[in-house]
Amino acid sequence: MKTSKLVAGAMALIVPATVCLTGCSYGVFNTFNYKYENADKYEAGNREIDDKITKINLDYAAGNVTVKGKDTDSVSVKETVNKEIDEDRQVHTWVDGDTLYVRYCASKNALNFTGIEKSLEITLPSAQNLDEFIINVSSGNVLLDSFTTDSLKSHSSSGNTKIACSAKAIEHKSSSGNVDLVQTGNADSIKVKLSSGNLVLTQEGDCNTFDIDSSSGKVEVYQTGNVGHAKIHSSSGGVKAEMGTVDDLSIEVSSGPLVLDAVEAKNLYTKSSSGHSTISLSKAPATSRINCSSGGIDVSIPEDSDITVHVKVSSGEFNYELPFTKDGKDYINGNGTNDMEIHCSSGDVGFHKI
Repeated sequence: MKTSKLVAGAMALIVPATVCLTGCSYGVFNTFNYKYENADKYEAGNREIDDKITKINLDYAAGNVTVKGKDTDSVSVKETVNKEIDEDRQVHTWVDGDTLYVRYCASKNALNFTGIEKSLEITLPSAQNLDEFIINVSSGNVLLDSFTTDSLKSHSSSGNTKIACSAKAIEHKSSSGNVDLVQTGNADSIKVKLSSGNLVLTQEGDCNTFDIDSSSGKVEVYQTGNVGHAKIHSSSGGVKAEMGTVDDLSIEVSSGPLVLDAVEAKNLYTKSSSGHSTISLSKAPATSRINCSSGGIDVSIPEDSDITVHVKVSSGEFNYELPFTKDGKDYINGNGTNDMEIHCSSGDVGFHKI
């Protein structure tokens, strides 16, 4: 993908200098400072755009934002407001070649938004494949639906986010709010970072890399294709992952249950500090390291897994249904070529056949 002015100025454009001096929630402001580059090139108000748009750069300070792909030939930018407002407080847009820039209001200091509640809806041709889509919403719910883009970068400070689109590369950051992300088709990378809120991620296709980091909230992953490298981390809330075939899979949970159901994880690493780990694999991993500080571990694999299990249980019992032969502290199934280490500080460890 070739470098564009959109990328070169992303840091300056996607986060204008905005300051909310008093209470700001879904469009209710007192004094509001909002500055961005090339302000004189923007138009105020709703707009229909017939130009071919392949890049969108959107910053909306407060209010719900909806972007949908539809059976249309043009791009529509429409703002809904609870009262009549002047042009300075209306949505502002600028079309620069094939790039659409959308800003919350005029580039000015000390704009007063007391009692003003705004929301934004953008419709674009669903048949048009975008190169880039960048969106930043400071306060409000976000819905992105039924469009295709090579790159999607999304940031939300406060509010729920729902994404249902096809993108080769997705990067989402959220400070506070739940995220429901559905990616259709193959992807190069999916990266999600949440400070507070639950995540449900559904990926229907192959993906080279997964990287999910949640500080507080439940994480659910439903993935049906093949993944190269996947990393899932949850500080508090637990992880549930149903996946296809993963070359390298790492799951860490600081507090909460860890539930994994996968076709295959060739190289597996799990760590649970406080919570039970339940792992079910249709094929035994070539190498695996399963750790639990408190809560216990249950592993389900085929009866003929050809695996050597190194078990260390500090406080708890080790039980198994698989046909193991014991060699010192090791348990061997079949020819024992696959290698698994299990360490549980407090809790029982159980092996089950599927």
